Amino acid sequence: MEASDILDMIAVINDLDNISEVEVTVGEATLKVVKGATEAPPLPGFAPASTGSPATSAQAFSNQASPGQVKYALDLANKIGNGNMGSVVNGLAHSLELTTDEILHPDHWESEMTRDHASLYLDVLEAQYNKMKKGAWG
Repeated sequence: MEASDILDMIAVINDLDNISEVEVTVGEATLKVVKGATEAPPLPGFAPASTGSPATSAQAFSNQASPGQVKYALDLANKIGNGNMGSVVNGLAHSLELTTDEILHPDHWESEMTRDHASLYLDVLEAQYNKMKKGAWG
């Protein structure tokens, strides 16, 4: 089975309303697709939130970044920008090849950052911070 066939199959499963789990076996390989919300893995240095609280349960079904992701991103941004969040926005825009208007400003991260933002921004911020620690900047 080709990768494109698998991707097509996943797209079809995603569009189905009545089926949320499919398992396909081809030869010795088994592919299991489960439709549903998943939790993002915890970030290094942050304990996962307790399960069962209404906020945590609701967050599992939303795309909102976790409080740990937001805190980690803000910590990195503050270290990189030395309080100048405009330079952080410029750095993110440059690295992600976007305009500064397309970057969510750090002032709005606590209330508006999504998991998608966190995924993109944290990769860039971590790389920039590691360069800074090695003395590549300033």
